[in-house]
Amino acid sequence: MIFITMPSMFNIGKSSFISQTNTMKKGFYYIIALLIVSLFWSCSTKKNTKASRFYHAFNSRYNIYFNGKTSFDEALLSMQNGYKESYSDMILMYPISAEPKDKPETGGPFDRAIEKSNKAIKLHSIKAKPPKKPGWRNDPKQRAWQEQEEYNPFLKKCWLMMGQAQFYNADFLQASATFSYIARHYAHDEEVVAEARLWQARCYSEMEWFYEAEDILGKLNTNGIPRKNLNQYATVYADYLVKNKQYEEAVPYFKTAIKAEKNRLQRTRMKYLLGQIYAEQDQNGLAYQMFGQVIKANPPYELEFAARIRQTEVFTGGNYQKVIKMLGRMAKSDKNKDLLDQVYYALGNVYMSREDTVNAIKNYELGVEKSTQNGLDKAICQIKLGDLYFQKRDYVKAQPNFSGALSGIQKEYKDYERVSKLSAILDELVVHVEAVHLQDSLQTLAKMPEAERLAVIDKIIEQVKKEEEEAKALAEKEAYLAEQEAKGTGIDRPGTETGGITLPTTSGGAGFYFYNPQAVSQGKTAFQRKWGRRALEDNWRRRKKEMSTFDENGMDENEGMAEGETGEPNEMPADSLELGLEPVASDDPKTREYYIQQLPLTPEDIESSNVIIEDGLYNMAMIYKDKLEDIPLATEAFEELERRFPKHSHLLESYYQVYLMALRSGDQVLATTYKNKLVTTFPESDYAIAIADPNYEYNIRMMDKVQDSIYQATYASYLAEDTVTVRRNYRDVSAKYPLADLLPKFMFLEALTYVQAGDAEGFKNALKALVEKYPTADVTELAGEMLKGVLRGRMMVQGGIKGMSWNLRFGLGEDGMLSAADSARTFTAEPNTFYRMLLMFPAGTLDRNQLLFAVAAYNFANFMVKEFDLSFEEAGPMSMLTIHGFFNLDEILHYYKMIYGADGYATALDKNVAILPISDDNYETLMRGKTLEEYIEFFQENFGETTPELAARWKARMAAEQIKEEEAKAEAEEVRLQNSEDIPEETSTTEIQEERRETIKKTVRPKEQQKQQIAEEAVILPVVKDTMTVHKEEALLPADTDTVFVRPAAKDTVVPALSDTVPAVVAPIEQPKELTLKEIEELRKREAAEEEARKEEARKAFEAQQKAEKELQEKKAKENEELLKKQKAEEEALLKAKAEREKQLERDRKAKLQQVEAERKAKLKAREELRKQKEREYKERLKQKEKERKQKEREYKEKLKAKEKARREAQKAKEAAAKAKRK
Repeated sequence: MIFITMPSMFNIGKSSFISQTNTMKKGFYYIIALLIVSLFWSCSTKKNTKASRFYHAFNSRYNIYFNGKTSFDEALLSMQNGYKESYSDMILMYPISAEPKDKPETGGPFDRAIEKSNKAIKLHSIKAKPPKKPGWRNDPKQRAWQEQEEYNPFLKKCWLMMGQAQFYNADFLQASATFSYIARHYAHDEEVVAEARLWQARCYSEMEWFYEAEDILGKLNTNGIPRKNLNQYATVYADYLVKNKQYEEAVPYFKTAIKAEKNRLQRTRMKYLLGQIYAEQDQNGLAYQMFGQVIKANPPYELEFAARIRQTEVFTGGNYQKVIKMLGRMAKSDKNKDLLDQVYYALGNVYMSREDTVNAIKNYELGVEKSTQNGLDKAICQIKLGDLYFQKRDYVKAQPNFSGALSGIQKEYKDYERVSKLSAILDELVVHVEAVHLQDSLQTLAKMPEAERLAVIDKIIEQVKKEEEEAKALAEKEAYLAEQEAKGTGIDRPGTETGGITLPTTSGGAGFYFYNPQAVSQGKTAFQRKWGRRALEDNWRRRKKEMSTFDENGMDENEGMAEGETGEPNEMPADSLELGLEPVASDDPKTREYYIQQLPLTPEDIESSNVIIEDGLYNMAMIYKDKLEDIPLATEAFEELERRFPKHSHLLESYYQVYLMALRSGDQVLATTYKNKLVTTFPESDYAIAIADPNYEYNIRMMDKVQDSIYQATYASYLAEDTVTVRRNYRDVSAKYPLADLLPKFMFLEALTYVQAGDAEGFKNALKALVEKYPTADVTELAGEMLKGVLRGRMMVQGGIKGMSWNLRFGLGEDGMLSAADSARTFTAEPNTFYRMLLMFPAGTLDRNQLLFAVAAYNFANFMVKEFDLSFEEAGPMSMLTIHGFFNLDEILHYYKMIYGADGYATALDKNVAILPISDDNYETLMRGKTLEEYIEFFQENFGETTPELAARWKARMAAEQIKEEEAKAEAEEVRLQNSEDIPEETSTTEIQEERRETIKKTVRPKEQQKQQIAEEAVILPVVKDTMTVHKEEALLPADTDTVFVRPAAKDTVVPALSDTVPAVVAPIEQPKELTLKEIEELRKREAAEEEARKEEARKAFEAQQKAEKELQEKKAKENEELLKKQKAEEEALLKAKAEREKQLERDRKAKLQQVEAERKAKLKAREELRKQKEREYKERLKQKEKERKQKEREYKEKLKAKEKARREAQKAKEAAAKAKRK
């Protein structure tokens, strides 16, 4: 029974156990499912719990961010490895700085990182607020926790990676907006804010917005920088200072940045750049040491080689033989065969450190000769050579070096402007030097006996043949080498010269010759050196135009007589030479005729040659004086010109230029000599009149200092429509500084005042005078265009453009008229079409970059999905920022309301900016003949009810500007009236003559009455027999007696007013009267006496008037002299006060900088001391903990030993008891 019942009991237990197990499995599955659902529910971005935050942070970090960061690192490594730079110039701190600042499109190799960042933010951003604990408002931590905008703790890394990817894509504006958003989004996290601001400052530095970058860095420094971001701050600030060329201030930050840099290659590059900075500051010892550290860092060979070359630039001369041997070995190494220009450049530097200019020039020339790249390194050798020759005043040898160097350097090179300027000056000089030298040589050769002349020519021909053979052999050798190298490598040898003019390989971006201004300049110089300045005409190569291939005159005559007088065609001669062909002069330089035809053998040729020499010497002297400022050579050239050509055409200008140079150099003897020459030879010239002023020397010295300030004040008066001040300043400057450089601009402003006054005739005359007097001035071209418009009858608009021009009509043609099609265009009230927002302002009145950034930052922060295109456009005197991307009127009006809201940018814009929503079609209409006022009226009529605030703003703006304009006009009118009252009117010569005439008239009038009385007495004399009959046609009386016998010619007398009495005398006379000869004689004597008395009285009156005028002039001269002295004193006081203010400002600025720097250092020191104190305390705590741990460990070991001892003793006791029991 037992064996029967046991299995049955077992089966019953088993089934029960299985049932219970199935029930447990179902419950477990339910629990798992519930946990999964709960997990997913808790991990929703709409829930803010520890679990959701952990889940989204974990998923962001190890999934999306990891992939994006991997792509980012790969793209950054590729950029760093692929970057090639020239170590001959100052390198950039980061390769990204070499990217262009004006990319046409956004995006680049870092797009995948941006995409992953966006994805992580979109999927894992938690913005839901966490549950609020009781009393959270009183707890600062809880309150800050509730005020956060983002609760995923890892998303800040995604945001930063997005901004950094945009930065390395060279989308600096977009990146700066991203970092600005990060700083606001994570305002609670000081480290994230500091890092975002530092990256934003880097963006500004790369865009060259240095003011904004400095502002951010300054605020960070003032508010304090977290310890974690100190090294990044030093790096960013060092980069900013280097870009601003503030090298001295950058050095301490550079040192910190180098220590903090983890990448070995980048750290070596930064050391190399620091060495260049030391060299720029003339700290040659520190620079040499820093380049030595670069060499010891085992960098790539190119960087090591460059560091060794740079060491020679700062070499101080110690143990130079060792350096020369080292460079000699480098020159023999095959590894440096393409770098020989740098090696010989370094050798030249070593010799220059020993002031051995001979060997230095030799090695620099070898560097130019051995160069295979024709790039920057060859150009540097040429610049060194050019500078040495320039210092020796050997300008002819310096010219080809500067000209050649210009094709190998880019505009960003530090010496580009200097080299370009010197090249242009010396190119111009050498043309004249070689022209003079050539003509002197030709004249010398022409004066030789024929046998000697031919012998010289034969030697030249032999030299030409020899040079051609050498050039041919060299070309064949080069061609062979190129062919062999091409066969071996499949490519052409770089740097091979293919023509007479070397096309640039680094500075020009275009392949076509005429797209490269440097190559064109070289070709122009080479042409002028060979041919001189030739007019653009047929047969330009021939000095004698009659030596052309065909006799043009003969051909014209034959062409005109193609048909005879009878109308029949003439037969052409069989031999065309019969038409007048002359022998063609040889163009082959290997023939005698080629040289003989250039010799001046006739008087006409000698005269033409002398003209070339005369012009060449004068132009040389002017270049020496004005452009090279070589006063001794300029004086020597002018004196040589006068010695060879005493009556040359530039004599007046030469005298004046030597006089000015003597004044500048303080040579009073030479100045007096040429002043006397000028006044004696050309007494009526403007120069003679100007230097006759005893204060001329003072005026000429003060001219450069004073004319700028006077012009600025005059221009401000013009803008204020103060025409009286503008014209008065022009008169004063033209009188005191007749040769001022800015006088054409003064004259132009004076002409524009006639526009403000509405005087078209005065404007035209002033422009004519300007164009005629200053044909080459910079404003003459504009004045000439205006004059053409006035002469064509274009309407002159009174006033000037200031502020917004609501009545300005866009799209007018050159004639000031609209086409018929544009006149017929009208605005359309279509709401459902594409719209754009115009931010219009007068050109040049505000910073376009700031406006662009403000709009872009606002759009990026408020429209994450929608994108707007921004572009600047010009419309006459107006500029506008256009915002594209609105699909209808409602959308753009909503945007308009947003930008005028609390967070909008419209209220912060400059008052000159007008904001106008407009459709694309209406914009085209506006730009083709409409005004802003017309569009505003149209908009108010059609959409005014929808947007009343927009129309109200426009009306208020226009009314305010109209009131402002009226106030300005009233103020200008008041100033004009005050000035007209204060300024005494000058008496002109015409007015003085009129006053003289009036005086004479008043003086002579009593005599007229006497003459009339005498004439009446003559009429009633009795008739005496045997007398002569005097007729009207044969009057014997003087013409000024005004009797009835006066002929019509009597009006042409000394006293013109006497003819007025004729009608009164003639009226009673009916017939001629007869007088005896005696009576006539007496009458004549009486009239002669009266005439003499009248003349004497008039003479006395005239002398009195002259005396009064002389006294008046002397008084005015004295007043002018006193005024001049007063003005001098005022000018000197102003200049002194200005200099003092500038010095004080400079002192204040330096003091402020020193104070800021001291405060910054104090903060850093305090922060560092606090850090050290905390570190010491931390170490003490660690020591104490370690001590306590060791003590506990000893106590624990003691306890273990005691237990072990007790155990052993117990064991022994037990064993002893057992042993005793067994016994």
